[in-house]
Amino acid sequence: MILIATCSEYPHPTPNLEALIKALRSAGAKADYLPWKTTPLETFAATDAVLPLCCWDYYDDPKRFLDWIEALEAGGARLINGTELLRWNFRKTYLLELAAAGLAIPRTFHLQDATREAVEQRMEENGWHTAVLKPVSSQGGHGLQKLVRGDRSQLSLDVGQNEVLLQEFQEDCSALGETTFTFIDGHFSHAVRRVLKAGEWRANPQHGITYERVEPDQAVIEATQRYLDVLQETPLYARVDGLVRPDGFMLMELELIDPYLYCEFAPGSAEVFAQALLKRIC
Repeated sequence: MILIATCSEYPHPTPNLEALIKALRSAGAKADYLPWKTTPLETFAATDAVLPLCCWDYYDDPKRFLDWIEALEAGGARLINGTELLRWNFRKTYLLELAAAGLAIPRTFHLQDATREAVEQRMEENGWHTAVLKPVSSQGGHGLQKLVRGDRSQLSLDVGQNEVLLQEFQEDCSALGETTFTFIDGHFSHAVRRVLKAGEWRANPQHGITYERVEPDQAVIEATQRYLDVLQETPLYARVDGLVRPDGFMLMELELIDPYLYCEFAPGSAEVFAQALLKRIC
């Protein structure tokens, strides 16, 4: 049995998940989906593989999700992607490691105990008029804040949760949109561009984005591949999200835990995913 973990907000399959489950069942595998928060741990531990592909509500209790991963591992469950990869991707400080490897990301600072004064100082030192504040552990754009230097009213810091990333705002993000590159077993599968509403800077579904399938140049595909090449292991699934510019690609997020893979935009991709998964667990 293969179980895909879902969330309470989306208990029923999305088009992407429907395509994956159909492909797995067509390949002869038993596959189903259950919510991670309310399903007994033993149910997940008894499977051949657990995929946390739809755990989209861990943003409200990140520690609970991390504890769930660790409990599954202790109970003998096989998590895919692997637990070490999930833990690494859980904290957005991975962006700094990618930058240290020479890969393009927005200029980013890790503030372990952020204050309004520290944020303003960083922005002033770097000459940033606008910046983005991100929780270290979150997803789906939850907790994102766009800051304008000198306007303290825009900055909200929760007591006890002041470990954040401060990034230089990318002024062209609205015009470019965000392009997502789906990789299966280390190989590029397909790309989908998230088109932002006029004046919007957040590339998340709740902010009214639309989608279009795109065919990126080989040079851009190779650029996105480099973000996977530095990992300690090849993920079964990955989504590389970023800005495609005339002068190259810049990563915004590397999604290895619960990315929406847009298989419904790429006929045959769900079948490729199913075969790659079955090959790993057989």
